[in-house]
Amino acid sequence: MLIVSSFCISSAYCDPNNGRFEVYDYNEILDINHPADWYHDANYTEIVRFLSPRSPQWKLKTDLQPFDGDYFLLLSTGAEDIRGLGEHRGSKVWQTINVEAGDKLTGVYFFGTLDWNPYPDWGKITLIPLETGEPMELVYVDVLDVGSYNSSETGSMSGWKRFEYTFEITGTYELIVSVADFDDAAYDSFFAVDGLIICHNPPLKNDLNCDCTVNFDDFALLANDWMCNCKDPVIHNDPQSDPNLYNDPNSNCLLGTDINEDGPVDFADVNSLAEYWLEGIEE
Repeated sequence: MLIVSSFCISSAYCDPNNGRFEVYDYNEILDINHPADWYHDANYTEIVRFLSPRSPQWKLKTDLQPFDGDYFLLLSTGAEDIRGLGEHRGSKVWQTINVEAGDKLTGVYFFGTLDWNPYPDWGKITLIPLETGEPMELVYVDVLDVGSYNSSETGSMSGWKRFEYTFEITGTYELIVSVADFDDAAYDSFFAVDGLIICHNPPLKNDLNCDCTVNFDDFALLANDWMCNCKDPVIHNDPQSDPNLYNDPNSNCLLGTDINEDGPVDFADVNSLAEYWLEGIEE
């Protein structure tokens, strides 16, 4: 099913339709609001405002709210009702996009699970060039990355993580966001995405807030993390875990504020940010 509510100015190249997953008509808000302008399967695909930790609808220990705008996309391995018993094994949304070489796709994602090892449920963002049909995984995260859901582990990332991909070939692609169970279907996992945008004149790097330019909004994220050590085991509680996936919820480390990846957010990162200052065009 596809609900078309917006149009690109150019018929050849445009951003993902409704990549911020907003509601166009507040008079049509339903119990389950599938993302407008995206195809979706029959399972749990919804745009939501806020998820409260340990609520009946959201048993994870981490809250989640929109990265950009009023809503974000949430996919579940469970049924149409987020409280379902796991009758379904996954869900996905997708749409076709047209891009030019040099365009950059960026946005944020979150993965959380009620499952545990060795059942690595996963969430991913995939591109399929229609010319070749060969899938390209831009994002892949699973239970092995975030840990099991139990008393000692959260079973989730602690916030949004930024990703980006620069297209090398002009063409038409299928953009797919999906989540799936591994073997069992008893315990749900969740994959959320927000702020998807294609930057047509992107900065080379350091667009921390995914708006296609490097400016004071990015500096504000970095300033919030001043002298935070993004690689400190105390922050992510597990010396063996990947600090890029599991971090202090009060930091923006997952968005890349430790630009030079040496741990602390300091003057070296400010200098790095300054190298690309005001590059790009805000979309």
